[in-house]
Amino acid sequence: MIFFLASLLLTAGIYAYRKFLTNNLASQKLVLQKLEIEFEPATIAELERVSGAIAAAGNVLRAHTMSSAVFDMVEASALSTVSFNTFSYSAEKNIITLAGEAASYSDVSAQSSVFEALPAVESATFGNLSLKETGTVGFILNIQLKKQ
Repeated sequence: MIFFLASLLLTAGIYAYRKFLTNNLASQKLVLQKLEIEFEPATIAELERVSGAIAAAGNVLRAHTMSSAVFDMVEASALSTVSFNTFSYSAEKNIITLAGEAASYSDVSAQSSVFEALPAVESATFGNLSLKETGTVGFILNIQLKKQ
Protein backbone atom coordinates (compact mmCIF):
# COMPACT_ATOMS: atom_id res chain seq x y z
CA MET A 1 0.00 0.00 0.00
CA ILE A 2 2.80 2.45 0.86
CA PHE A 3 4.46 1.57 -2.40
CA PHE A 4 1.23 2.30 -4.27
CA LEU A 5 0.81 5.70 -2.55
CA ALA A 6 4.45 6.62 -3.22
CA SER A 7 4.03 5.69 -6.88
CA LEU A 8 0.85 7.73 -7.07
CA LEU A 9 2.54 10.78 -5.51
CA LEU A 10 5.54 10.44 -7.79
CA THR A 11 3.30 10.19 -10.86
CA ALA A 12 1.32 13.25 -9.77
CA GLY A 13 4.57 15.17 -9.15
CA ILE A 14 5.95 14.27 -12.58
CA TYR A 15 2.65 15.26 -14.23
CA ALA A 16 2.64 18.63 -12.41
CA TYR A 17 6.30 19.27 -13.32
CA ARG A 18 5.57 18.44 -16.98
CA LYS A 19 2.62 20.85 -16.97
CA PHE A 20 4.85 23.54 -15.43
CA LEU A 21 7.54 23.03 -18.11
CA THR A 22 4.96 23.11 -20.91
CA ASN A 23 3.51 26.40 -19.62
CA ASN A 24 7.00 27.86 -19.14
CA LEU A 25 7.99 26.87 -22.69
CA ALA A 26 4.87 28.49 -24.13
CA SER A 27 5.58 31.66 -22.15
CA GLN A 28 9.19 31.80 -23.38
CA LYS A 29 8.03 31.30 -26.99
CA LEU A 30 5.75 34.33 -26.65
CA VAL A 31 8.63 36.43 -25.27
CA LEU A 32 10.84 35.33 -28.17
CA GLN A 33 8.16 36.22 -30.73
CA LYS A 34 7.76 39.68 -29.19
CA LEU A 35 11.53 40.24 -29.33
CA GLU A 36 11.68 39.13 -32.96
CA ILE A 37 8.97 41.66 -33.80
CA GLU A 38 10.83 44.44 -31.95
CA PHE A 39 14.07 43.77 -33.85
CA GLU A 40 13.34 44.17 -37.50
CA PRO A 41 15.36 42.03 -39.92
CA ALA A 42 16.77 45.20 -41.51
CA THR A 43 18.09 46.35 -38.14
CA ILE A 44 19.65 42.98 -37.48
CA ALA A 45 21.29 42.99 -40.93
CA GLU A 46 22.64 46.50 -40.32
CA LEU A 47 24.05 45.48 -36.93
CA GLU A 48 25.73 42.44 -38.48
CA ARG A 49 27.26 44.68 -41.18
CA VAL A 50 28.56 47.13 -38.58
CA SER A 51 29.93 44.25 -36.51
CA GLY A 52 31.81 42.99 -39.57
CA ALA A 53 33.21 46.46 -40.24
CA ILE A 54 34.38 46.80 -36.65
CA ALA A 55 36.08 43.40 -36.84
CA ALA A 56 37.80 44.40 -40.09
CA ALA A 57 38.98 47.67 -38.52
CA GLY A 58 40.38 45.69 -35.60
CA ASN A 59 42.32 43.49 -38.01
CA VAL A 60 43.72 46.56 -39.78
CA LEU A 61 44.82 48.09 -36.48
CA ARG A 62 46.52 44.87 -35.40
CA ALA A 63 48.37 44.82 -38.74
CA HIS A 64 49.61 48.39 -38.21
CA THR A 65 51.50 47.76 -34.99
CA MET A 66 54.72 47.76 -37.04
CA SER A 67 53.83 51.19 -38.45
CA SER A 68 53.47 52.58 -34.93
CA ALA A 69 56.84 51.12 -33.99
CA VAL A 70 58.38 52.76 -37.08
CA PHE A 71 57.09 56.20 -36.06
CA ASP A 72 58.37 55.68 -32.51
CA MET A 73 61.79 54.64 -33.83
CA VAL A 74 62.10 57.69 -36.11
CA GLU A 75 60.94 60.05 -33.36
CA ALA A 76 63.31 58.64 -30.76
CA SER A 77 66.31 58.58 -33.11
CA ALA A 78 66.03 61.95 -34.84
CA LEU A 79 68.87 64.31 -34.01
CA SER A 80 67.99 67.82 -32.88
CA THR A 81 69.91 69.32 -35.83
CA VAL A 82 67.91 67.29 -38.35
CA SER A 83 64.31 67.75 -39.44
CA PHE A 84 62.24 65.58 -41.73
CA ASN A 85 59.57 67.02 -44.00
CA THR A 86 58.41 63.89 -45.84
CA PHE A 87 57.93 60.34 -44.66
CA SER A 88 57.22 57.20 -46.67
CA TYR A 89 56.98 53.64 -45.40
CA SER A 90 56.66 50.57 -47.61
CA ALA A 91 55.57 47.59 -45.54
CA GLU A 92 56.06 45.28 -48.54
CA LYS A 93 59.70 46.32 -49.05
CA ASN A 94 60.25 47.11 -45.35
CA ILE A 95 61.83 50.47 -46.26
CA ILE A 96 61.41 53.92 -44.71
CA THR A 97 62.22 56.90 -46.93
CA LEU A 98 62.70 60.26 -45.25
CA ALA A 99 63.40 63.59 -46.90
CA GLY A 100 64.68 66.33 -44.70
CA GLU A 101 67.15 69.04 -43.87
CA ALA A 102 70.15 69.11 -41.56
CA ALA A 103 72.37 71.85 -40.23
CA SER A 104 75.43 70.39 -42.00
CA TYR A 105 76.69 67.51 -44.11
CA SER A 106 78.19 65.91 -41.01
CA ASP A 107 74.76 65.99 -39.33
CA VAL A 108 73.31 64.04 -42.28
CA SER A 109 76.06 61.45 -41.90
CA ALA A 110 75.58 61.34 -38.11
CA GLN A 111 71.84 60.85 -38.53
CA SER A 112 72.43 57.99 -40.93
CA SER A 113 74.84 56.40 -38.44
CA VAL A 114 72.31 56.74 -35.60
CA PHE A 115 69.67 54.88 -37.61
CA GLU A 116 72.16 52.27 -38.80
CA ALA A 117 73.12 51.50 -35.18
CA LEU A 118 69.54 50.54 -34.28
CA PRO A 119 68.91 46.80 -33.88
CA ALA A 120 65.84 46.88 -36.17
CA VAL A 121 67.75 48.56 -39.02
CA GLU A 122 69.67 46.62 -41.66
CA SER A 123 71.07 49.68 -43.44
CA ALA A 124 70.63 53.45 -43.65
CA THR A 125 71.84 55.28 -46.75
CA PHE A 126 71.54 58.92 -47.68
CA GLY A 127 71.58 60.62 -51.05
CA ASN A 128 70.35 63.59 -53.10
CA LEU A 129 72.40 65.98 -50.99
CA SER A 130 71.80 69.64 -51.80
CA LEU A 131 72.79 72.90 -50.17
CA LYS A 132 69.70 75.03 -49.57
CA GLU A 133 69.58 78.83 -49.78
CA THR A 134 69.08 78.92 -46.02
CA GLY A 135 72.44 77.17 -45.52
CA THR A 136 70.93 73.86 -44.52
CA VAL A 137 71.60 70.59 -46.30
CA GLY A 138 68.72 68.79 -47.99
CA PHE A 139 68.86 65.01 -48.22
CA ILE A 140 66.92 61.79 -48.68
CA LEU A 141 67.51 58.96 -46.22
CA ASN A 142 66.52 55.37 -47.04
CA ILE A 143 66.29 53.01 -44.06
CA GLN A 144 66.08 49.30 -44.78
CA LEU A 145 64.53 47.48 -41.84
CA LYS A 146 65.45 43.93 -40.91
CA LYS A 147 62.99 41.16 -41.65
CA GLN A 148 61.10 40.08 -38.55
